[in-house]
Amino acid sequence: MSLIPHKRSLSFRAWMKSSVRVALIAGVALSLAACGEEEAAQSDVEAAPIAAVSVFSTQVQLKELVKPITGTGTIAAQKTTDVGPLVDGIIEEVFVRVGDRVAEGDPLFKTRDVEFRLRVQELEAQYRLAEAESRNSRRELDRTKELHGKGVASVGQLDNVQTKADIAVARLSIARARLDAAKQALTDTVVASPFDGVVTSQDIYEGKFMSTRGGGGGMGGPSGVVQVLKIDIVGAIINVPEVHVGQIGVGTKARVYVDGIDKVYDSEIHIFNDRVDHTTRSAEVRVGLRNPDYLIKPGMFTRAEFFPPPREALTLNRKAVLGIEGNHYVFIEDAAGRAKQMPVRVSQIDAERVEILEGLTEGAEVLTGPTVSSLVEGMPVQIEAAYDDGQPSAALTPAPTSEVQ
Repeated sequence: MSLIPHKRSLSFRAWMKSSVRVALIAGVALSLAACGEEEAAQSDVEAAPIAAVSVFSTQVQLKELVKPITGTGTIAAQKTTDVGPLVDGIIEEVFVRVGDRVAEGDPLFKTRDVEFRLRVQELEAQYRLAEAESRNSRRELDRTKELHGKGVASVGQLDNVQTKADIAVARLSIARARLDAAKQALTDTVVASPFDGVVTSQDIYEGKFMSTRGGGGGMGGPSGVVQVLKIDIVGAIINVPEVHVGQIGVGTKARVYVDGIDKVYDSEIHIFNDRVDHTTRSAEVRVGLRNPDYLIKPGMFTRAEFFPPPREALTLNRKAVLGIEGNHYVFIEDAAGRAKQMPVRVSQIDAERVEILEGLTEGAEVLTGPTVSSLVEGMPVQIEAAYDDGQPSAALTPAPTSEVQ
């Protein structure tokens, strides 16, 4: 009875081993089949073509480039004069105040003239006396000449009378000169404006003695009673970095902006100071601006753009340039119709254009458009059309014409 269960146990074990072997063989077969299917699918994917990326193209163009040179500075009056007295004396009356606009010849102030009027009266009397003496000596000379012709007057008498007549004429001339000087001094007691302008300061008031020697007021005092500025034409004194000195000169077109004034002034450089400041490393230029309404005030801050002669430069739409500063690049289409990356060196012109310094030549077709930033080397591309935003570059516009001749 013990042998029968043992045989049954051996048969069951054999059956289990056989089943496991069959399962393993089936699993291996399924795995191999699955790998084959994956490899086939991968081969199908690799065999499928990559769709071309739609892009636009733009062209490198050779243009005459005018790159403005900028500088800052201050507005100055065309003329500034501290008007002082023309004769010594006490300032009797000031006719103007700060802020008044004056025309050439308008009276500004007056020095007390009592002494000058009396001096004129005195010299007028002396002149009349010298004139009478001169007439008398002339008549005496005429009579002596007549007597000398008749043999009555000697040569010595004629010479003496001639000398007296000459002396009388000289005295008359001296009296005339002194009288004219006195009249001029009387006229100079009233000081007039030397030009059209505005009164910007008053240093002396009525009752102050002013001298024409030693700086007007004397002892280091004010040299003038009032200050007058001529500002119907003003000058923009602009400092330009020395690196640009060789590109500009007298006659270079300029566009001036004055702080606080919503207006652009077109002009040109009228004065170029040949001295370069060694501390600021800049040169001074002066641009004349017409100011008939006196809107521009001396002392206002100003900046200017100068337009040197144009130069030829390779330009490109800046949207086609990728990368960062010092590592810029563009994409072009190679002969196989794929994207090719080209390193370039550029310089910014404005918000729309860059100048190509290295890497491309005139006429080169460069890829651009919304999808260009997603391109990689070797990716197939399809150029749809030439790209042109139609906006002219501000830096390539002609320089302004001058208003100030």
